[in-house]
Amino acid sequence: MSNIKDLINQHNDVRKNAINLIVSENIMSKDALAALSSDLASRYAAPFYAGTDISQQIVSVTENKAKALFGTDYVNISPISGSASLMAVVFALTSPGDKVGRVPPFFPGGGYPFNYEVFDRVSLPLPFSDEEWQLDLGATLELLEREKPKLVILGASIFTFPMPVQEVADLVHSYGGIIAYDGSHSMGLIVGKQYQDPLEEGADILFGSTHKTFPGPQGGIIVTNNRELHEKIEVVSNFTPLNGPTMICNPHLARIASLGIVLDEVPWERYAEQVVKNSRAFANTLNAKGYEMRGQSTSRFSEFSYCHQVLPKLDRQLGQGYRDKLKHHNIHVDGFMRVGTAEITRLGYEEDECTRISEIMAEIVTSNQEVIPSLRHEIIEMNARHQEIVM
Repeated sequence: MSNIKDLINQHNDVRKNAINLIVSENIMSKDALAALSSDLASRYAAPFYAGTDISQQIVSVTENKAKALFGTDYVNISPISGSASLMAVVFALTSPGDKVGRVPPFFPGGGYPFNYEVFDRVSLPLPFSDEEWQLDLGATLELLEREKPKLVILGASIFTFPMPVQEVADLVHSYGGIIAYDGSHSMGLIVGKQYQDPLEEGADILFGSTHKTFPGPQGGIIVTNNRELHEKIEVVSNFTPLNGPTMICNPHLARIASLGIVLDEVPWERYAEQVVKNSRAFANTLNAKGYEMRGQSTSRFSEFSYCHQVLPKLDRQLGQGYRDKLKHHNIHVDGFMRVGTAEITRLGYEEDECTRISEIMAEIVTSNQEVIPSLRHEIIEMNARHQEIVM
């Protein structure tokens, strides 16, 4: 049987020696990682227990830092994942049998593939244009006017363009509905002011994970300026186990401490700006090499990407084949061959190197060779120059 410590070391070696372009991942600083392995990892923060005075302070300070960064009045940092954040919002604000408007998952749509029916909610997919890789706004508004779902969730997992939050919010609010925005992928870009600001555009709630463009520990966060909605969510996702635990009794104190460190350490605006620049370098180069981008035919946007993602239009079988060929050259992408620029941006990559990686990728995936030694060597050398977090 394999030794777990050995497997961890092997994993670290694999990741250290590859350029990671996984859109849903990022790299954490040594300080943030240290919090996860500290004594906090096995402790509680509830006042019921002795010895938790400092633990409670860690939670309070992190909450205040989050409110300051997001510019909101209320924050909930107890969810232990982005999915748990979504569940808290859905459970708190809807009842069994209610309809929930959502961006359709996968293709076309790119929404998070949450299974609402398991929890006795009715999924209401919003009309989506595959050609423009965007909600069909007219058809969406028509559907919402007719169905009037209590909750509509915008935001997606596979995207490159901002969503029409204001237009959808105006309609949903007109009949008393609630708009939530899933910022799991875009959270770091939102606070870095390089992507749309959903709350400013009319969303009532912003929720999501803290380990994608937001380079923190795996976990979740929910922010809002609406006290009533915040208090409803707190009932479902809370820090008060003696009141009767709901979704989350133990929010993982070490994770919260790690999150607090990340809130302080990232130069958010500089980081987010470079993430988008790097994405555009990838997209423009791949497109010049003959790869169609999702949403390329739209006239609404002048760039291929406004976030950390680059979306070549590939079917799944082809994407998985390309993924495996790139892996042999120490480049990591997912099975759709989405390109993500968050992690490499933290490691100091800029547009010129992103352009070169794109050129190498295009050559690898069209080659009949399983491995092209010269290109693999070039990737290894490039990766060796970027082993430290710089932002």
